[in-house]
Amino acid sequence: MKNSILIILSFLQFSLFAQLTISGIVTDQNSGEKLLFASVYNKKSGIGTVTNEYGFFSLTVPMDTAKITLSYLGYVPKTILVYKGNINELNFTLSKSSTEVNTVTINVSRTPQEEIHKSTQMSAVKIPIKDIKYIPSIGGESDVIKVIQLMPGVQKGGEGGTGLYVRGGDVDQNLVLLDEAPVYNIGHLFGFFSVFNQDAIKDITLYKGAFPSKYGGRLSSILDIRMNDGNVNEFHGRGGLGLLSSRLMLEGPIVKNKGSFMIAGRRTYIDQVFKWIGSFLPYYFYDVNAKFNYKINDNNHLYVSSYLGNDLLTYNQSDVIENSRFNFGFTLGNITGSVRWNQLINDRLFANYSLIYTNFDYNISTQFGQEYSLYILSAINDYGGKADWEFHKNQNHTFKYGAMSIFHEFRPNIVNSQGELKEYVESNKGDILGALESGVYLQHIYRPDSSSWEFRSGIRLSAANVKDKNYAGLEPRFSTKYKIDSNNNLKFSYSLMRQYMHLVSSSTVALPTDLWYPVTSLVKPQTSHQVAGGYSCFLRKLKTHLSFESYYKLMQNLTEYKEGANLLFNAEFETELLQGNGESYGLEFLVKRDEGRLNGWIGYTLSWSRRFFDELNGGNPYWARYDRRHSFSVVQNFKISKRWNFSSVWVYSSGSRFTPQTGLYAMPNASLTGIDWIPVYTSRNSVSMSPSHRLDVNFVWQSKETKRFRGEWHFGAYNLYNRATPWRIELETNDDGGFKYIQPGLFGFI
Repeated sequence: MKNSILIILSFLQFSLFAQLTISGIVTDQNSGEKLLFASVYNKKSGIGTVTNEYGFFSLTVPMDTAKITLSYLGYVPKTILVYKGNINELNFTLSKSSTEVNTVTINVSRTPQEEIHKSTQMSAVKIPIKDIKYIPSIGGESDVIKVIQLMPGVQKGGEGGTGLYVRGGDVDQNLVLLDEAPVYNIGHLFGFFSVFNQDAIKDITLYKGAFPSKYGGRLSSILDIRMNDGNVNEFHGRGGLGLLSSRLMLEGPIVKNKGSFMIAGRRTYIDQVFKWIGSFLPYYFYDVNAKFNYKINDNNHLYVSSYLGNDLLTYNQSDVIENSRFNFGFTLGNITGSVRWNQLINDRLFANYSLIYTNFDYNISTQFGQEYSLYILSAINDYGGKADWEFHKNQNHTFKYGAMSIFHEFRPNIVNSQGELKEYVESNKGDILGALESGVYLQHIYRPDSSSWEFRSGIRLSAANVKDKNYAGLEPRFSTKYKIDSNNNLKFSYSLMRQYMHLVSSSTVALPTDLWYPVTSLVKPQTSHQVAGGYSCFLRKLKTHLSFESYYKLMQNLTEYKEGANLLFNAEFETELLQGNGESYGLEFLVKRDEGRLNGWIGYTLSWSRRFFDELNGGNPYWARYDRRHSFSVVQNFKISKRWNFSSVWVYSSGSRFTPQTGLYAMPNASLTGIDWIPVYTSRNSVSMSPSHRLDVNFVWQSKETKRFRGEWHFGAYNLYNRATPWRIELETNDDGGFKYIQPGLFGFI
């Protein structure tokens, strides 16, 4: 009897403490592409997780046998029986779901927005590539940045531009990463098109707040873009012909089931179109994305990514005027490169090691025969490395930690003048401004048993070493979720961010010659404190995510330039800069549906953004230039039939701000021989331009699919009802001697 009791107790003890750890990489069954942020869920225990940005997951369940369900948007869910005897033989692959209109799927996949809803993460949006593919835009060119501008909390700059102003921040406060390498210039054609080719992109995540501890270096947002790895099983090609550009993507195996490549290219032919119609515009842009990956073994994987893009304008006046000797040239380009090593150390510990390189430069050249020439260059080179670890202790505790270091090499204001221009513009070799930026971080996710609460806490220590000065500071991060029920959550977050570089623009230069500078002994790092709270609801029957968030952000040591400053030829740039503070606050509303015949989103933002500079506006607070009170967007995609799709975008936005002239007063000139009329202005940015709205539509017809070929025709219209958005302000004189402002638009119906 005693022995029987001991056996029963031993069995009960084993049952109580039995647990199973399941880990692996979730991939596409056909291409071998890693599926980022796919759902992994055990229904019986109610425990689940998602794959990370490298496709890895680790899930510990309190049982010795478990059924786990894998799901991902656009793929057929898959349930796998797991026990200790087969745990090393599992195949975590998913196959794409049918695109037929009448297909009925019983087990619907979980969407990326649903995973954000379930986690402590807030102030973040995942953008499926299919959302970008059919959304109408200028010239029919699908554009990542234009889609992001349609999200709540994100304001655009000028009409058609790629500027991002996130939650009241400035355009330089966004960290844009392409396979972990920073991208400094995200626009082609002076900002009208983004540098990102949709055919090369796999995943896009935008963080507006509640920043994970691994990210740092900017105040307002993180835009994390991941490139396709390439098909490890078959060779594929994809391309497109548009009104303004063409693109081509090729992918295939290097070693089948072991390694693959992906290369994508795009070039505009604006120059050729103008030449064909008998006009002259010597401008074009191009970009190339390339990626190679190789599976060393089951636990080690190597990736090499690269991007090259350039804008080129070459004007030789002799092409239009015979015997002219004037030449002008302009180039603006990015180069990025990253080498990544993914290592599965054990079933609970995953590591990624990266080497990163980035180059951004612009060149301006002018020449008039042998009489004079002028050459201007500005450049940034980044050389960096980082290591990240992810440890899944059990279902209650997950730890993420790592370190990074990147050396920024700034070369602003390199000037070479020859001939007569030497009297006006001195040559300047441009001193190298170096900055070593470093950081270490730790993040802990805690999920108490049988609790409605979940916590994510983190700390980041960042530092910058520049000439004659060292800066360092802690950046605490915290977010929490309270689960009301299975469909409704309340969330709260706090983030402190530091930024050790800034972008300044000369008020006297019309070309896109914005200059990046590091912090110095006189120019301090920018910081921000952001708190946010919100409500998140997931309507399961509709597969729709609804979120409502409010935020407040305090920004310190923001950078502006003095009125009338010229930074282009000024080596003593620090004397031309001012530093002050800012604040922004607002409400954001988003309804988003990622799947089904009808999908899309509705977004609304109500926001305020102010600046406080002692030396500007008489020391009084003033509105930021892109303080737009209201922003509203409706985006929808509808699958009409097997071959026809329809998408539309309707946007409304308050106008950006400007400082108007209200009058003139007379003042004797210096020689007392006449009168100078001095303009009188209101307070800084006191008036808003008129609000704007427009409707864009796009019809897509898909040709009959064969074994080797599938084609699409896009028929779209931009600004369907021809209501031009105000683009700039012009001052005109009335017949009675007074004056008035007019607001010419940039684009009508296209």
